[in-house]
Amino acid sequence: MKLNFLGLLACATCFSEPILFFNGKIAPSFSSPTYFDQLLVEQGKVIRVGNQIPVPPNVQRLDLKGKWVFPALTDAHMHLFLTGKEKKQLNLREKSLPEIRKMIQLALKRKPQLVVGFGWDQNLWPDKKFPEISFLDSLSKKVPIILFRIDGHAAWTNTIGLRQSDLLNSPEIKGVPKGIVIDLGLEKLQRLIPESSDTEMKAEIKSVVQEGLRHGVTSIHDAGVTKREFDILKATIEKEDLPFRFYEMASSSSAEELDSFLKAGPRENLLDSRLNLRTVKIYLDGALGSRGALFREPYEDAPETKGIQIWKENELEDLVRKVDAHGFQVAIHAIGSRANEIAVSLFEKLWGKKTLEKRPRIEHAQILTKDLIQKMGSLGIVASMQPVHCLSDSPWVVQRIGKERARFSYPWHSLIKAGVPLAFGTDSPIEAFTPWPGLFSSVTRRFFPEEGISISEAFTAFTQGAAYSAFQENSLGTLDPGKWADFIVVEKNLLEIPAGEILKQNVLATYFAGKEVYRKP
Repeated sequence: MKLNFLGLLACATCFSEPILFFNGKIAPSFSSPTYFDQLLVEQGKVIRVGNQIPVPPNVQRLDLKGKWVFPALTDAHMHLFLTGKEKKQLNLREKSLPEIRKMIQLALKRKPQLVVGFGWDQNLWPDKKFPEISFLDSLSKKVPIILFRIDGHAAWTNTIGLRQSDLLNSPEIKGVPKGIVIDLGLEKLQRLIPESSDTEMKAEIKSVVQEGLRHGVTSIHDAGVTKREFDILKATIEKEDLPFRFYEMASSSSAEELDSFLKAGPRENLLDSRLNLRTVKIYLDGALGSRGALFREPYEDAPETKGIQIWKENELEDLVRKVDAHGFQVAIHAIGSRANEIAVSLFEKLWGKKTLEKRPRIEHAQILTKDLIQKMGSLGIVASMQPVHCLSDSPWVVQRIGKERARFSYPWHSLIKAGVPLAFGTDSPIEAFTPWPGLFSSVTRRFFPEEGISISEAFTAFTQGAAYSAFQENSLGTLDPGKWADFIVVEKNLLEIPAGEILKQNVLATYFAGKEVYRKP
């Protein structure tokens, strides 16, 4: 679907006369139920919110016709280019093995040099076991087939795929069924997949922007970008005048590229504050679904493994010191409780009481302990979480790690109570690129329901919490004076809708820097 912002890109970030939005019900934030009927915007920023605002004579007026206005949302953890690429791959989400077989057979009829898919999940299949290499070998012995698991931390491939990626007898695939590659071996497998062209990458960026604006998202935190991706993103924002904000995290997968990012230093508020790069993303463990998340004790359903530790602790410390010395924020991917323990202990060791100033992030912070939660609160460590994962994972988490460890999985209420800064995202394309299922999951959870939170707290994590996690609380997250006028227009008061109606909400319009960039057809 082509959305309405396409014809407005040329003026998305240009500013003219002040604009008075009137006859609305305007909420400056999700954290306080205070409403006004007028909003004055000038030069893309909020000048004032109130009732009967005195306005200059040259003001433009826009009648909100009684609709509700709230701050636009931020996705605090997603993968920009993987999300953009997803439509070019076989969509294996919620597909059975017979369905996957048919999809691959159809793809092979086009005589491709490679078949790539994304989204399978063995937890949805009757036996809940990893698939076998023989399944894919029966479909093709000549064409590599690479199918990524829904978490992006595992892939299923055939023998020719293993051979061409030099993984056939590699230590990276020991300990798992043949044909399954988890975390450490994925880089070799991914080399078989041709990189997108510059033109394709620009199209991927624009498709993500379109989708985001449709759901009321005007800002993303992109969890791991290469130098080429960053350069193309910067050029695309500038050339296309994209009405969107990108907070980029440099990937640490390549030491050479990371050194290049560090040498250049943080890049902040580029292109009218639409592009920032001031964070480095570091993977410490894998994912829970593929049993790569790191624990002290073995998995309940796989006692032969405790997960994967990607960095030795002394090497991780050296890397974090280096990143911090160059002025970058540190974001560590940690899902299992042992990985979270390593990250929290390291931050405390390096910075102590100054941790709050550094504002380090733990991406996912999925399985914690009571003590870890308290320590994160006292240190001011940001928990960057994706609440929709609870909805997807809860049917099998207890079976995987036991009830005791599962008790503090996705513990949003405990984190907020302990004073931990909370930022919410989607982890797209692992989950759909829309915040609404995550909002629904936050307030309706039946899996350890005591960890559910209010709708106000959930929206706040997608706005103020996300802004704080990116050092942007003075410019984004609320509609207070001096901040960017990024907001959404909706039919109902989002803070008072029944939980069952969250997924039914439609964004009527999205505004970026005071300009309409999307309107529902």
